[in-house]
Amino acid sequence: MEVQKRVGLGTLSELFGDKLIESDQFLKTLLLKKRAEEYVNQQKHISPEAWVHLDSFLSGINAFVDEGVYPIEFTILGTKPGHFDRVDAIAFLYYMGFSFAEGIKSDSLFTILESELKNRNVKELFPRYDLETEAVTIIESQPGSPKLAYKPSLSPEDSKSQKAFTKNNLNQLFTLSKAIQDLKLPIEPLEGSNSWLIAPSRSQSGGAILANDPHIALSNPGTWYEAHLQYPGFETYGYFLSIVPFPLIAHNRDKAWGLTMLEQDDVNLYFETIENGKYLAKGKWLALDIYKDDIKKKDGTTQPFQVEITNHGPIVTKLIKAYTGRPVSLFWANHHLDNPILDVLFLLGKASSVKEMDDASSLISAPGLNFSYADVKGNIAYYSVGRFPILKSGNPRKILEGSTGESDVIGYVASANNPKLKNPANGIIITANNQVTKAKLPGLNSVEGNWQPADRFLRLADVLGRQAKWSVEELSDLQNDTFSSFAPTYLEIILPHLKTQKDPLKVAALELLTKWDHTHGPESKGAVVYDVLYYNVLKRLLRDELGSEKFLIYGEIAEYWNAYRGFMRNPNSDFWDDLGTPDKKETQAEIFQLAFEDTVDFLRKEVSSSPSLWTWGRLYKIRHPHPLGVVPLIGKIFEIGPMPAAGGAEVVNNLKHKLMKEDWVAASGPSKRRVIDYGNLDSSVTQLPIGNSGNLASPYYGNLVKDYNEGNARQILLEESKWTKVKKMEFLPSP
Repeated sequence: MEVQKRVGLGTLSELFGDKLIESDQFLKTLLLKKRAEEYVNQQKHISPEAWVHLDSFLSGINAFVDEGVYPIEFTILGTKPGHFDRVDAIAFLYYMGFSFAEGIKSDSLFTILESELKNRNVKELFPRYDLETEAVTIIESQPGSPKLAYKPSLSPEDSKSQKAFTKNNLNQLFTLSKAIQDLKLPIEPLEGSNSWLIAPSRSQSGGAILANDPHIALSNPGTWYEAHLQYPGFETYGYFLSIVPFPLIAHNRDKAWGLTMLEQDDVNLYFETIENGKYLAKGKWLALDIYKDDIKKKDGTTQPFQVEITNHGPIVTKLIKAYTGRPVSLFWANHHLDNPILDVLFLLGKASSVKEMDDASSLISAPGLNFSYADVKGNIAYYSVGRFPILKSGNPRKILEGSTGESDVIGYVASANNPKLKNPANGIIITANNQVTKAKLPGLNSVEGNWQPADRFLRLADVLGRQAKWSVEELSDLQNDTFSSFAPTYLEIILPHLKTQKDPLKVAALELLTKWDHTHGPESKGAVVYDVLYYNVLKRLLRDELGSEKFLIYGEIAEYWNAYRGFMRNPNSDFWDDLGTPDKKETQAEIFQLAFEDTVDFLRKEVSSSPSLWTWGRLYKIRHPHPLGVVPLIGKIFEIGPMPAAGGAEVVNNLKHKLMKEDWVAASGPSKRRVIDYGNLDSSVTQLPIGNSGNLASPYYGNLVKDYNEGNARQILLEESKWTKVKKMEFLPSP
């Protein structure tokens, strides 16, 4: 809770020391605290009762703080926790929303590469879904829906429309990208997720089923506190952020909901023109707004800090010491719209109908969410929530000009027009952070977003479309599925170019690839060859154009996976040519061969000289780092792992590692798994990565690690008669 509070407020350096001052400056620049203060201080709130509950919750937390018995982490850090208030809770909720935004990295990187790579079509690196031959969208591509084909199109002219930058300008922009990349945050940004709904007609129990597994950075303590709350007139079984009294994801005997990220583009960067405390907007010089928020350091001193704000948002380059280029501001929908997130969480718990759930969720402005719903009446429904900005000149994938007003946000799609599905005829609704729709929305020619790769959606759609009815056990197994949906296509393209091998290790590697079943279990031999080859082809393909540092940043955004699919299908792309050999033009086939040699060499050195020991589990691990990891040596004591586990990048069990860093330890994955069945509620199951307790001395510390790694679900027990160890707290009136 203490770390969550400090992330939201930008006060980490007061706890961990000066090495996190830059992180605090960035967090303060996001205006999380400012927006939380504005929300808290509103004269009227939608649900006053929600705030009463929050105050009561915080009073209890503060009473515990006053008792003075703290976890050992505070002793190690030489500090004590302070009281918690409303702003602390709301600021962290807003942080969780921003941490899904990829635009701040992708827009700046696109702008840099567009100017640097004169002989390349940079849109090939940032294709979103433009290279796909078939739409893979939530609305149009559910199992049983007719396939919606469309022509792949990347227009180089659009890519080259930006005016050229000087080398110094480009270096300055890279300083911005790298500063964001190098931030040290004890709570890492969030990743993709899976969710699917099964109608009563498609379930073996005859009831609606919801399956959901949000993917978040792995950590110890875990992201969620799992709890069952029950008092007269109210019941919920949910997954809580420890600083907030309402679950973000929950169910009861009547309804259930789950979340994945919508990934719509609600973040933009703008070049600003600033002189003498004023900025240029549509031909007028306007005074910068100033938000003062000084940084308290661990040694007790204070470092002055203030945020300059334009009509678009805060200036994000001000905090970067080495940056001397044009100021860049950050537009984020949360800065410009009411976003009553606490009221929404309360209303979701109280809602008693599909309409009430729709009404409550539609109040969210940011982040964009895919909201999945099932109830005891047999309804299944999907809502995209969060606002879609409408830009005057469309939504290019680069830093925009801020002084003219030609690229400003001029409005938002009305929430009522957001894409939705309710009780579709096919009886299945899947979301996996893929593109929401190909249809136009009012005011938008196309819906833009930082769509995650379609691999997980395609796998789920394929499997769920195979049989008529599903059980909880089968769906729980599907959440642990490790089949790579792109691997068959990938190998069909690459294997013909690798047939003529003479070296025994290469022959062995080729045989493992050929016989591989495309799954990522710890004992899989084909998986380790495939994934290392996958990386080496990508490195040979792009690092000559991007350079080592930009290659690392590029690997932090979803676009690299979408682009890779396109490159594999396009042997004529200029990117296959190695810029390091100007007297020769390499072909795709030659790059494949070189990457295969790199792969075998890596496996020999890093895994084993014997191919019989080349297994996924010997290379690929899972680890749950602790916030104290920012403290050298000590942080390792509180870390759980690394250890082998089934899973991989962009499979359903999406345990994702930092590929471009050649780090084979999963950094993110399913933060919980659950399957709720309204035909037989007692059969519902769940999983947590490590367990509820973050107390090193607790018998429940890390007690669920083995089950999570092995995909073993446990029953959700709503009925008191099935509880084995029960303690009750009863509140009695005073005499």
